[in-house]
Amino acid sequence: MEISPLIKERIKDEILKFIQRNRREEYVRIPSERDLAKKYNVSRTTIRSVIKELINSGLIIQIQGKGTYILPKPKEKNIHIIYSPDIKKNDPFYTKFFLELTTISSKEDINITFINIDNLPPKTNIPLIVVGLIGEDIMKKIKEFYNVIITIEQYLSQDEIIQVSIDDYKIGWTAGDILIKYGYKNLIHLAGPEKYTAPYLRKLGFIDRLKNEKRVSYEIIEGKMNWNSGYELGELILQRFNDIKAPLGVFTANDWMAIGLIQRLRENKIKIGEEISIIGCDNIPLASEVVPPLTTFDWNVKSIILEIIHMINTIYSGKTLQNKRILIPAKLIVRETLKKVPSLDI
Repeated sequence: MEISPLIKERIKDEILKFIQRNRREEYVRIPSERDLAKKYNVSRTTIRSVIKELINSGLIIQIQGKGTYILPKPKEKNIHIIYSPDIKKNDPFYTKFFLELTTISSKEDINITFINIDNLPPKTNIPLIVVGLIGEDIMKKIKEFYNVIITIEQYLSQDEIIQVSIDDYKIGWTAGDILIKYGYKNLIHLAGPEKYTAPYLRKLGFIDRLKNEKRVSYEIIEGKMNWNSGYELGELILQRFNDIKAPLGVFTANDWMAIGLIQRLRENKIKIGEEISIIGCDNIPLASEVVPPLTTFDWNVKSIILEIIHMINTIYSGKTLQNKRILIPAKLIVRETLKKVPSLDI
């Protein structure tokens, strides 16, 4: 028997209203096809057709021998975010981070609320994501309000929080290693301020890789992690290059320092990638556009976010999440600022 589309839509609308009124956080049984057909004064064929559509839409489920049930309401999932006051609005990494987090959270039905340190909520089990590096005093304060704290920076003195971050130590170690393998005997690291964990660990990894290399000399020069600092420290790099009269390998704490350095070296007619090779870090959009394009380490932002989302889903599934550190490896993107020493036969 042919089902009238108008009748079917009317019945579907009525059953949808029934589902909305009766949906709970547990399975709720709905009346049998026979009872529904009697209630709405239609055939069981019509009811069966509507039930099939509602099953396909994920609202109800049929359990053989037991009946038809309304699927439980998904538990509302919320996260709070607080970010460091040191983060600049135009920072390319954090811009990308927030964009990816918003996109993936939307797909996972996770609600995001930004929190201000001066307006913290009452004690809550809602997970808090800390973006950027905050002071010990602020961390101590937010611990009073949040039972679960997830950071995307490494806090070396904190064991009571969950940390998901890039392996900055390995970045520094790898930078030193690749420069050695490319044949450089004289290396310089333009380091960032030690008060920030990421540049500190990059410097530590770099030093650890080089400290037992007797045929390699290296120097650490600290500066600010911006274009101006890289440009100004370029004068020291030029002096070292003129003193040693040999190829020089430079690893910078981030891409902005490297790009400032590139500008200074180009003004002095240095053959970048031949006389002086440069490795940056962060793979900002400008890294591939500067001349010559910058060799750098790329953060896998999506991997960090997927780890965090997995943790959020674990928490809301009712499982206990242990405090731990997860380090995501960065990928070296080789471009024209890094070349092997010409005399090296490898």
